[in-house]
Amino acid sequence: MRVRVGMEEEVDQADMEAVAVGLVAELGRGSLEEKRAAVKQLRVMARGDEKCRGLVADVGGIEALLPLLRTVDADMQENAITTLLNLSVNPLVRVRITQTEGALEGILQLLSCGLSAAAKENAAATVFSLLIVEDYREEVGKHPLAIPALLELLRTAPTHRGRKDAIKGLFHLSLHDANKPRVVAEGGVQLLVSTMLQKRSGLVDESLSVLAALALCQEGANAIVEASVLPNLVEILTTGPPRSRENALAVLLALCQGGDIRVFDRVAFYNHRIVSTLCSLLVIGSDRAKRKAKQLMSILVVNDSSSNSMSSSFHRSSSMGFNHSDPRARS
Repeated sequence: MRVRVGMEEEVDQADMEAVAVGLVAELGRGSLEEKRAAVKQLRVMARGDEKCRGLVADVGGIEALLPLLRTVDADMQENAITTLLNLSVNPLVRVRITQTEGALEGILQLLSCGLSAAAKENAAATVFSLLIVEDYREEVGKHPLAIPALLELLRTAPTHRGRKDAIKGLFHLSLHDANKPRVVAEGGVQLLVSTMLQKRSGLVDESLSVLAALALCQEGANAIVEASVLPNLVEILTTGPPRSRENALAVLLALCQGGDIRVFDRVAFYNHRIVSTLCSLLVIGSDRAKRKAKQLMSILVVNDSSSNSMSSSFHRSSSMGFNHSDPRARS
């Protein structure tokens, strides 16, 4: 097998270790130009295949790349974070990055104040990739830079891909219960609602998915209701495209599951519109939509015909309808 490692050069797979060792060494001791060339080649190698990614990590590539995240050379910084992103596509290397001292700090510092928009966006994509490791979500969520930096990128990223990477990171953080109130406290609900209402953002369903996760905590449920977005959620449920209808349904169900009686009463105010749509979804909806429609229907109907407070038997659902696909390597 032959693997391309530069614009012209090709080497046999058997020689890849020697190439990787040499390139990683250049990152530590080479001149500025040699470092620039080496990190560009490592970026290409890490984009190639699983074996190359594992090989670069095995010869110390992760540790050698981290200092470059703090460089004042914008191109080198972007190449370094993109190489880490490409390495993280390999599940085993992804775990190794989470276990490498200084990796999280360096990536989040770059996400917060990187030298270029592209570097910040690829840092967000790297965070999203690392958050696939479930045990890492609490550590990332506790870091004071993580949530504010992702929210700021969602607010200001110049590209759709950058905003989408930010919202993917927020979604995976919000799957961990302890992170839900943290996202809410940083103003996450307001920004997500704003993004959801901008149909041209192309992030309506992604925003709904994060809101559904946040609604499962009391703070999130309160913030969603206080954002006066319930009419919009009901409108999406009744007239939106199929995927958006399912995601709006997930938010409404989560509000009833995660909020108190006051939140439930606000949702129940729209019973007359919600229940008729749920009946339709029970017939023509996807399996996921039917399941959630049945859950919400049972909650609304039982409480509509009874003066009792909400049932204490609500069960949380971890299926938010988000695209959980792994990140892809970037050129």
